[in-house]
Amino acid sequence: MTQVGLMLYTLREECADDFEGVLRGVAEVGYDGVELFDLHGFAAAEVRSWLDGLGLAVAGRHAGLDALDTSLPELAAELSVLGSDRLVLSWIEPPTSDTEARAAVETIAAVAQRVNAAGLRFGFHNHWAELERFEGGSVLDSLLALPANDIWFELDLGWAWDAGVDPVELLERARGRSPLVHVKDLRARGTREFCPVGDGAVGYDRVVPAALAAGVEWLLVEQDETEGSGLDAVKRSFDAVQRFLKVPA
Repeated sequence: MTQVGLMLYTLREECADDFEGVLRGVAEVGYDGVELFDLHGFAAAEVRSWLDGLGLAVAGRHAGLDALDTSLPELAAELSVLGSDRLVLSWIEPPTSDTEARAAVETIAAVAQRVNAAGLRFGFHNHWAELERFEGGSVLDSLLALPANDIWFELDLGWAWDAGVDPVELLERARGRSPLVHVKDLRARGTREFCPVGDGAVGYDRVVPAALAAGVEWLLVEQDETEGSGLDAVKRSFDAVQRFLKVPA
């Protein structure tokens, strides 16, 4: 059954002030779980105790290239305590040429080998730039050509749409390889005007059913910037996703 979670980067400032309180608020909204990007100075065991008490699962954890290079054993130990084995590369510098795109793919493939050797499952989270096409295609094209056992994809459906790609078609291309997706909405392409899911132009009334059909396990709400109360924004997104889950595929 597909679950609905929150990428906690959405509430990063609130998490820095009151991590436990944010988790409590997310659980009260009705989310099934969260995706982590930082533990904000708390021990993994303490965070796990909060999560268990609130009935929240950990869908996965984001980390940057530097952390994957220098702190992989620590990340593996942390995830073991938190009850997940999914570690996601959160960001790469946007390539501006075919040469840079090829180099990025080589770097990601090498990181994937190290992460998988540590007993974790390596995922890649896209932004807009990985969908830009160069002479040899896009970064995402090349990553999709890697063995399925090496890499899975956390498709950011909002960034894909912003890059001019149909999220429904992208979900079909990555069918069976994208257990987690980011559900992000924008008011218009090229504006970077983020908004609660359902308030923008991505069209999640057709995208969410397509995600279910593609075998997605977690629909992870993410809103890069919020106006007013962040918790109000993530509640509005949660309610919208629940409506879209009822739309026939």
